[in-house]
Amino acid sequence: MAPVPTSEGKFGVFTLPYAPVKIAYHFYDIPQRDLPVIMLSNALSSNFKTLWKEFVEHFRDSYAIILYDQRFHGESPLSEHFDYYDKGLTFEELADDAAAILDHLGIARIHAFVGLSMGATTAVVFKARHSSRVGKIVVAGSGLKSAPPGAEDVFEARIKIAMDEPDGMAKLAPLTLDRWFPGEPGKKFLNEHPMRKDEFLAMLRDAKPEGFVACIRALQNFDLTPSFEKIKERGDSKDVLLVAGAMDGPLPDINKSMAKLSDADLVTIQESGHIVNVQKAGEFNMVVDKFIA
Repeated sequence: MAPVPTSEGKFGVFTLPYAPVKIAYHFYDIPQRDLPVIMLSNALSSNFKTLWKEFVEHFRDSYAIILYDQRFHGESPLSEHFDYYDKGLTFEELADDAAAILDHLGIARIHAFVGLSMGATTAVVFKARHSSRVGKIVVAGSGLKSAPPGAEDVFEARIKIAMDEPDGMAKLAPLTLDRWFPGEPGKKFLNEHPMRKDEFLAMLRDAKPEGFVACIRALQNFDLTPSFEKIKERGDSKDVLLVAGAMDGPLPDINKSMAKLSDADLVTIQESGHIVNVQKAGEFNMVVDKFIA
């Protein structure tokens, strides 16, 4: 399907050339400006319409921006082939989907790939697999690897709620929001931004349980060590910026280990949880702006 021009850019949905799956995207561009391109990749259970509002508002005059919904999320519809949900996805597949979007749009190389949470994990794998197609990557809120065998798997209980209980995603929504915006700073942000709180709750309630489960399978079975090693071997470590919210559970410490492993720079943003690009939008945008300039 060809992109549909709107006053807010080009929106399109197309079928991947290698799978019976459709991907939705939105391309903000200013004709005749020939702007450098940023690609944004989302967190689990999120969509591009909600997650990146502050970022797009800040960067859209200086960069062309590609947003997209990963498989079975947001505007990307479910597949008729249900085995895709049962077997789950991999980050290699998700990274290749991002490359397919660039192919569809006729874009050989992007200036930067900015990912949040599982979108950040996708960014690392994309840089390792498609190094010629991206300059810099911003890795916000990613871990290094999934839990080892035998460790407590926090995802299985959530999968059971999502798939087995009526309105399972609605039940998970407030729990997810509390994890994403933790502690007093998180409560303060949500109280001061009630419209954004309502938008996030609606997004989480409306998330497709099949997409939730398919992407959780990727999160249960990944290790970024080989990707970071490949990036480092190419001499591209300074093309990688790690970003962590200081209140995002164990991720600040994990990101310190990731920085040592990858030789990438790390910025820790204080009084922020997982959704650092929204809770601390001004600081996050300033950090990204400086890094990709």
